[in-house]
Amino acid sequence: MGLNHAALRHAVIESASFLVRIGAVSMSHHGNFSVRVPGTDTILLTATSSFDNLKAENLALLDLDGKLIEGEINPTNAEIVHMHAIVYKERPETGAVVHTHSTYATSFALASRSLGCSYEALVRQDMTDGIPLAKYGPRGSAESVTNIAEALSKAKNTKAVLLENHGVLAFGADPAAAARANLIVEEAAQMAIFAEVLGGAKNIPPEMLKATVGRRDEFTRAGTRQA
Repeated sequence: MGLNHAALRHAVIESASFLVRIGAVSMSHHGNFSVRVPGTDTILLTATSSFDNLKAENLALLDLDGKLIEGEINPTNAEIVHMHAIVYKERPETGAVVHTHSTYATSFALASRSLGCSYEALVRQDMTDGIPLAKYGPRGSAESVTNIAEALSKAKNTKAVLLENHGVLAFGADPAAAARANLIVEEAAQMAIFAEVLGGAKNIPPEMLKATVGRRDEFTRAGTRQA
């Protein structure tokens, strides 16, 4: 296990543990996490179905066609290799992908509803197109993978996809960013569900989305202020 792989494995374990700690997973702590090995078309993927007690040896090395290169992977997670791989193929800048059954986001998926951009945190995290819904297909099937690709093509500015009748798939530049995307989607879904009793969440108008992104970028360019 090279030093580079060891650091990547540690980052995945830390990010998965973070999601469990904050409760952005289902009660079973089911989930899977992958990270791209920089400069390659290979990924390290958690080879077990739970985020509990993850260890470095619980990550298998595969290529984006699903070929196992190093380690072992259980049948349940072998099913979802292509679900992860399609995100790396469709969004080459992606460095990590996480799949969970987080309660509120999955509630939208079970209701066959996409999640609109009504929560400002989605804008701040470059999800101004909201979270699209990928139509249902059997777990890991060619149909399900095609549906994920289609959902991504319709929402260029997003970091997640809702999997109909299944869960949520989030991604980012690295494991911490992917976990953060999963968290923000779960927060947005929770608040949108609570807002239903008040008449429903209202999406941020397009011109305000641009203004919010512009203000964020303006302050980012200015850098940290010091007295």
